[in-house]
Amino acid sequence: MEVKKCPFCGGTMVKGKSPQEGYALYFWKAPWKKGFKGAISGTIKAYPWLCVDCGAVIPYIEEQDLQKVKEEYEELKLMGEL
Repeated sequence: MEVKKCPFCGGTMVKGKSPQEGYALYFWKAPWKKGFKGAISGTIKAYPWLCVDCGAVIPYIEEQDLQKVKEEYEELKLMGEL
């Protein structure tokens, strides 16, 4: 079971079983993607993590997806499109 530290209280967070189970469907879409290209580019799934100390549920995306988003953001920022 994966665990991490809660950013709110410092408690223990545990990763949810699936990003799509029950009401735990979380996703993120880049705000800079607009029009037709933005509509077909899809979303990034995020796993829900629960803090067993304070009860917070926080969606996190996988590291490889985070790197892709970060690179795309930095590229657009350098081109002056943001």
